[in-house]
Amino acid sequence: THKAHTHTRMRNTRTATIQSIDPSSVHRICSGQVILDISSCAKELIENSADAGATNVEIRMREFGLESVEVSDNGSGVAREDVKMLTMKYATSKLRTFTDLEDGVDTFGFRGEALSSLCGTCERLIITTRTSSDEEGLKVTFDKNGDVETEEICARSVGTTVRVEKLFHPLPVRRKQFERNKAKEYAKLLRVLQGYALASETSGCRFVATHQQGKNGARQTVLQCRASVSNGGGGGFRDRVASVFGARTAESVFEIDIGLEREKSADEILEEEVKEEEE
Repeated sequence: THKAHTHTRMRNTRTATIQSIDPSSVHRICSGQVILDISSCAKELIENSADAGATNVEIRMREFGLESVEVSDNGSGVAREDVKMLTMKYATSKLRTFTDLEDGVDTFGFRGEALSSLCGTCERLIITTRTSSDEEGLKVTFDKNGDVETEEICARSVGTTVRVEKLFHPLPVRRKQFERNKAKEYAKLLRVLQGYALASETSGCRFVATHQQGKNGARQTVLQCRASVSNGGGGGFRDRVASVFGARTAESVFEIDIGLEREKSADEILEEEVKEEEE
């Protein structure tokens, strides 16, 4: 029976024809390659907040991130005419052509994949946003393909809130793995949040992260870090270390001044050689 089964599998493999994968499956497969875990989900949302000029970022998690992860900021918000483009693959305000990369990119993200991928890997994506030119906020729910499902006017200060509900719900194997390792994945998520709280690129942000267990459970603050005020002496970073890890850890931190030189690329070396020959 085993031999017959093996023979059948081999025969089917030989006679199989090449066909295009349906768009829905492609979207789910590619989305799972961008959003690998709850940490990468939070990473993408925090970086969007930083790119929007936020100085206050709040991260709210429920059930170790299994039920939801929500990132709220006081950034510039999203214009009404751009909201429907938020979840379209490769749609971004950060560059227009490939040559923009050569001029240098000063944002965390630029590919326009994160929100589209989140739509394909969660049960529901809800975005609430308002710009300084809007009188009220707009709350939009997106379906798995990134299309607008519902939208309504709501109260909100200037900024954006992105809520991801039940990550990996459309991917049963990934969802079960997440459920089995929720404590481990949650610990990894906290380390990622601590990293952004300490990073110099996000030092102008105040970070607050909270976690809630149970439907009516109390919300616990798991991270709180105020924005640094530059004083030229590195004290801002020490303050942030104290906020994240405590005063005792901050006391053991000391400044190291190291100059690092980047190795020249092959193109740069070639360009220098050409210039020398021309001279």
